[in-house]
Amino acid sequence: MSTAEVSLSDRSRSTSPRRHRHASHAGNKLSIPQTFCPTDVADPFDTVEWEKRSAQIKGEKGEVLFEQTDCEIPARWSQLATNVVVSKYFYGEVGTEQRENSVRQLIHRVTRTIADWGTDDGYFATEADGEQFYRELTWLCLHQHGAFNSPVWFNVGLYHQ
Repeated sequence: MSTAEVSLSDRSRSTSPRRHRHASHAGNKLSIPQTFCPTDVADPFDTVEWEKRSAQIKGEKGEVLFEQTDCEIPARWSQLATNVVVSKYFYGEVGTEQRENSVRQLIHRVTRTIADWGTDDGYFATEADGEQFYRELTWLCLHQHGAFNSPVWFNVGLYHQ
């Protein structure tokens, strides 16, 4: 499997290179209730319909400045959202196996890493709360109810999994 592919089995907690630290305020851990991601779906990525699209950025004179084909994108996302996410936030050189080619890969890379950091650092009451945090955060990003700033999309998760 190339590094750009993400399978369902890869979505479980990964081994973080960070040291396991625990929050010093042990009595104040987070419990994460189900709020957005439905409990009847095994995977938050199953809550949207997916389609293959191309992303393209053109210059003022119509010349193609960027293009990536066969990208997996939620069907309800606009073409503008597709162009921005694919051209700016997908990791790797275009045309290589390392290049991300799915919004699924991008969101998983970031949300899995953040959820794992929270679990590893002792922020959640249980590991199940850490998994619920991952599901909720993934759902929010996937359905465009929230988004991180660019440095998060550029950097988080690149060396975590």
